[in-house]
Amino acid sequence: MDKREVKSIRDRLGMEQPDFAKMLGVDTRTVARWEVGTASPTGTAEAVLAGLRESFAKAPSQAGQIAAIVAGAVALGGVAYLVVKLFDALLTKPPDKSGGNNQG
Repeated sequence: MDKREVKSIRDRLGMEQPDFAKMLGVDTRTVARWEVGTASPTGTAEAVLAGLRESFAKAPSQAGQIAAIVAGAVALGGVAYLVVKLFDALLTKPPDKSGGNNQG
């Protein structure tokens, strides 16, 4: 993941570097290094960013919802990866073809 992608994801989430760093479990200086290209995300941070990139690609019209969910995860701390994966699972779920609710 290059510096433009990291900055683009942060911008789409509407986050400042400190909150973005908190969500990813890294120091704010680390995010700054990613965004100038002197370092690249690794480990869990890379996985979260990849999940966000995929979610934005699959559902560009739901970027606001994705951002809201991730912002909530920041408040909880440490669960951003789980939230991204859960949201991704919801996006890939086939639509209900019955046109109604699923109650008996």
